[in-house]
Amino acid sequence: MRKRVSRILAVTLATVVTVTAMPSEAEAAFRSFDSVPKAVSQAISQAASQKEIRYFPVTLYDYDQDTINQAVYQEDKAENPNSRVLRGIYFSNGAPGSSYATWNTWTGLLTTNNTISSTQTSQKGYVYSGLVGSDMQNGNIHFKVPDGGIFDSGDTKTKEVYTNVGLPFVYENGYYTFDASQDSAYFSGTAASETNLTWNDTAQTNKTDNRKGFYPFNSGTSVRTPDYHFGMIATIPFSMTADGKISSTSDEDIKFEFAGDDDVWVFIDGKLVLDIGGIHDSVNGTINFAQNKTEIFATSSGQTSGMFIKGGRSTAGKISKKVFRDSEGAGIFDTTLKTFAATDQHTLTVYYLERGEGASNCKIKFNLPMKDTVSVHKTVKTTDSKGIKLDDSILAQISQRDFYFTLYRDGEAVSDATYNLYDINNQYVDTRMTGTDGRFALKNGQTAKFIGTMDEDDGKTYYITEADNGASWIVPKWSYQAEAAGGFHVVDSNSAGTSMSVTAKGEADKADQVSFTCENEMLHKETASFEANDDYIVLDYGLPVEIDPLVNDLAVGGSKELVEIDSNSLKYGTAEVKDGKIHYTLTKQLTGVEVLNYTAKVKSTNGVDDQEAQAKVYIIPATDMYYEEDFGMAEYPNGSWEQEGTPQEDYQEPGVVGDAGDSPYGSDVAYLSDSEDSNGSSCYVSTEKGAAKFTYTFTGKGTSFFARTSNNSGYLRIVIRDAKGREIYHGYRNTIYQSENKITLYNIPVFTWNTSEYGTYNVEVSVAKAGNRFGSDFWLDGIRVMQPLDETDEHADIAAQAYNQDGEANMTAVTLRQKLLSDYTEVDENGEIQWDGKTFVVFTDSNGEIKKASEYKSNGPKEEVYLDEDQSVTFSLKDWDPNTNKLYLGVKAPFGNAKVSVNGQILELKNAADCYYEISKCADISEKDGSTIATFEIKAEEGLVSSTNIKVTGNAEFTIIKKQTYGKGNGYEENV
Repeated sequence: MRKRVSRILAVTLATVVTVTAMPSEAEAAFRSFDSVPKAVSQAISQAASQKEIRYFPVTLYDYDQDTINQAVYQEDKAENPNSRVLRGIYFSNGAPGSSYATWNTWTGLLTTNNTISSTQTSQKGYVYSGLVGSDMQNGNIHFKVPDGGIFDSGDTKTKEVYTNVGLPFVYENGYYTFDASQDSAYFSGTAASETNLTWNDTAQTNKTDNRKGFYPFNSGTSVRTPDYHFGMIATIPFSMTADGKISSTSDEDIKFEFAGDDDVWVFIDGKLVLDIGGIHDSVNGTINFAQNKTEIFATSSGQTSGMFIKGGRSTAGKISKKVFRDSEGAGIFDTTLKTFAATDQHTLTVYYLERGEGASNCKIKFNLPMKDTVSVHKTVKTTDSKGIKLDDSILAQISQRDFYFTLYRDGEAVSDATYNLYDINNQYVDTRMTGTDGRFALKNGQTAKFIGTMDEDDGKTYYITEADNGASWIVPKWSYQAEAAGGFHVVDSNSAGTSMSVTAKGEADKADQVSFTCENEMLHKETASFEANDDYIVLDYGLPVEIDPLVNDLAVGGSKELVEIDSNSLKYGTAEVKDGKIHYTLTKQLTGVEVLNYTAKVKSTNGVDDQEAQAKVYIIPATDMYYEEDFGMAEYPNGSWEQEGTPQEDYQEPGVVGDAGDSPYGSDVAYLSDSEDSNGSSCYVSTEKGAAKFTYTFTGKGTSFFARTSNNSGYLRIVIRDAKGREIYHGYRNTIYQSENKITLYNIPVFTWNTSEYGTYNVEVSVAKAGNRFGSDFWLDGIRVMQPLDETDEHADIAAQAYNQDGEANMTAVTLRQKLLSDYTEVDENGEIQWDGKTFVVFTDSNGEIKKASEYKSNGPKEEVYLDEDQSVTFSLKDWDPNTNKLYLGVKAPFGNAKVSVNGQILELKNAADCYYEISKCADISEKDGSTIATFEIKAEEGLVSSTNIKVTGNAEFTIIKKQTYGKGNGYEENV
């Protein structure tokens, strides 16, 4: 079987054409965007009967029944070795027999008790629910039963995979419609990736039984031997309005409709919204956003509609669910429609399987709104410059490599701009920012989508540049696609690393798009070759890190080998090579970008053509960093200090820039299961016989230190001096935690201090001698430094680019407890919070009563908010931009286990160490006096919860506004 083309184009509308039945020659010419597509469009538009056709990208799978079923069987027997019933997803004629789970049998042969009948029943409109998970995993559908990799585009042993195939939709009266009972869409000739299906205004017909249907792998409208065993993933990017209506001037609901067979699963932003599994007759599934509901029901009145649950229970009638949370409770999304609509871009994904034979129905219709976008897609050919196919190991190496681009608008680099990143499966990955020079990175198959507006009077001109990729690559091939209501044209043709320049003019009520594709091709090599690429690593802890610098290097004709590193020039740590990887250990606070040079080679298979190359590893401090008590920052000039516990020999996560699977800055798997002291140890002193002291020096814009607290913990005096020895802070902390059961809490930030002035500061902490009012115990657990990067560092621009790529740019942190105690919140006679259009923080006790913030009491140190079960704290941020801002909550379980909800969404906590969790998507969005307000309720659901800081990143300034002082008339704002 042919190997797949490892790429998928994540664009919105693939192209727009006005046709009756597009001839293949014209279709091919239109896809050749190196020529001017306008002329082709004009030629085609002269057709006698005009229909406007718009293409959306899909991935099509053509399954070999025997090999896919064998793969499912192997997985099935491994998972269910003692079962006499095969429980996987199998392809058949719809009647495989009783040895298969009933979701492999046509539902028209099932009784309401979910047993196989010898005669046809009325349940042919039933569907199977529960075969897949309610959430995608790693950007793809997740089956609860063995599936053999049905939708795994990387596995081509059981199927042929065709990516970026254009599925044609008729666009009319604001609706996009593909209806196989009216029109047809199929490959003309040999199936291929990167092509459009041929559209015809005549439906395909199975000549055996004269049934109309969807047969994309059968060419022509007359089908004699239908290919019934195929699958499809279709992705549709869209936006939403606050009321679910098409516009403020229209009363028309925003809708998505599907009708067809067999299995269909529809996801929005990774959440399952339509579950139409099983082998069944054509069934309808609809989503109505204005009415906040989904429905699944029979297409024909002559069949019964209902649902078989995977466990066997059946439910008859129309199946309906809520999409969003409303006054009656949660829906599929535990958020409101208004909150959902506040984010510019969403993705609807349709997974479609035809696996039961007999019929193939497919109708997709929607009027989903879309935003103006400029997108950049990266793809690498699977053959080299001589047309020789690259083997899978080389393609796997290429998938780890970053390619760097810059988007230009009217000749200016689009710098510090937000874009959405989509993966090779066309699923949303993250929101990121371009660098100060406009640069951004894409891997093979990824797409960057910039959302904005194109309805300027004279239009705007866009082009892309790609950074030089080195000698292993030939000149990239550029193409573009455009849809602009006001017209578009090519100003300059492409050359080498620069795309063609496209001027596009949009209209306010249209979805206007310009999409660029950069296709690279590897240079053919007769001998072994090696390409070394720089690595970018962000550290947010003082723990050692294991770095694999070869993972994004490219070796052809042999294996990769790390030869040597240059550790002599290191300023902040030490490095050595172990088992082919670099083990780097910090020896002092990281305040600049560490540069580590390395040499690697390809060890050729013939033993003769070994090639060496050099590259760098850039080691970057995170926007805040945490160091253990034994790191070496702290000094203990007096007192009998001793280590308590045993430090774990953990490595922190590699922190590869742009890795969406890495933890947020300030969180790490090495700490997420620490139930007591962070990393297993702390430094202890008793002051029964006299006072003690520790000091440390840090460079940055703030610091915290962490300790255990108990009912016998000590009293502190803290003095901070600047680099000139001037005292700039003098204060005290009582670290006692009041409890009847003599409870000890771990990794508590007993002191936090921030400043706007970057510099080097000395912190001196004295622990008072035990007395009647003061405890005798103190355990230093760790030290955190905020914003440690020296902006004058010669590589500060590299750090800024890393922060943008990781979505951590422009970080600001505030202590939640300070905001809570500085706010006073009024309520009316109904207990409703009184708004003056400004931000508030409010505490709710375990009886559900809203308290003035001044009445909030905590039993422990004054640097965090403690919440017992059913207690909550609510805060809001004014001028919030859900498309650019990210919010991270510092939260933990002081006893090692707890559950906390953020606006109803549950987080399970197993970390006593302070860690950040991103909660941006939990925001409850509202509008007040022209400002966007994001509100977050943090509630302890189980166990004691401790919340420390809130950290906001993004390119839009936000404001925390303190509520007017209780009993007084004036309030004030504080820009954060």
